[in-house]
Amino acid sequence: MIKRQQAIQNIFGTGHLINHHDEISKPVVSIIIPTKNCLSFLPLAIKSIQNQSVEPIEIIIIDDDSTDDSWKYLTLAAACDKRIRPFKITNGGVAKARNYGLDKAQGQYIAFLDADDYWLPRKLNKQLAFHEKHSEVTLSFCNYVHIDERNKAIAVCFDYWPLFNRYINKYKKIGYQIISKQGAAMIYAENVVGTSGVLLNTKAISSQVKFDEELTSAEDWDLWLKIALTGPIGFTTSVDLVYLMRKDSESEKVKIRLLQIQTIMQRYAKDIFNIKPLALTRCAARLLVGYAEYYRNTSFSQQKPTLKFINILQSCCCHSIAFLFSPSVRVLKALLSDVKNLITPNKD
Repeated sequence: MIKRQQAIQNIFGTGHLINHHDEISKPVVSIIIPTKNCLSFLPLAIKSIQNQSVEPIEIIIIDDDSTDDSWKYLTLAAACDKRIRPFKITNGGVAKARNYGLDKAQGQYIAFLDADDYWLPRKLNKQLAFHEKHSEVTLSFCNYVHIDERNKAIAVCFDYWPLFNRYINKYKKIGYQIISKQGAAMIYAENVVGTSGVLLNTKAISSQVKFDEELTSAEDWDLWLKIALTGPIGFTTSVDLVYLMRKDSESEKVKIRLLQIQTIMQRYAKDIFNIKPLALTRCAARLLVGYAEYYRNTSFSQQKPTLKFINILQSCCCHSIAFLFSPSVRVLKALLSDVKNLITPNKD
């Protein structure tokens, strides 16, 4: 154990230890990690990168004014693994943090990893090999599993999206594959892209690679659409990422996210219409389901029966229109549940 590892262990405990790595030359891949008060998660994220057998890389970690000793840990981690480049910003938000990382990145390829997520072995290896074989591909992404805070699996991402699943089952390909003509329309209809699973090839992208800092939610979806409209994208059904679902029950944040999704929908509607008009109705259905869930969750906290009834009715209306736009078993079940709650409002 080297001196810096010993220091990490003495201050933060054995669970925060990471491997030692010497300084490297100009990186091929830059990995950008925004973090804010994620000290308990950071070691696993860093170790999951260290377990990838890709060289040379750099790990750019942007600490957004954490108050949990993250910065002290990152300075020691950077001395231990010299590929780590820590930076500090003040209350910038995740879009600003990622953009800061993009400004500092030196690699041709850009990967993203949130501080509370982690990669499975060979994730980056497989992705990089795909891009090097298909230099025209702008971005690629992998499948991932959602886990809760008890490390229990919730669901596999691609299983949640019926249209994308239909596409997968139609071609039944193993490994990475290219979506050349309708990639933008597909991720517009269903946002299947997990940010921590993305790899960008900056040489294949004609537009500026920057997140919209005016958006406080769904800014990642906005950028993927922008990039996908410039060239082909790729994906794999392989689950190579673990995505942590942390509790966030603030209804106002949900409403802001829905409003910003509407902004992004309008921003790209014309371009998507020219590719696949049906994607617009599919996306609208997804937004309506989001509003339905918002109204339903709001109804749980309503004390007045009249307001509770109105919220459930709004959820029912949104689910009804969503089902007309994009029929699915999941939406139908939600709609029937709304109807039941309307009929028996005191038994929900």
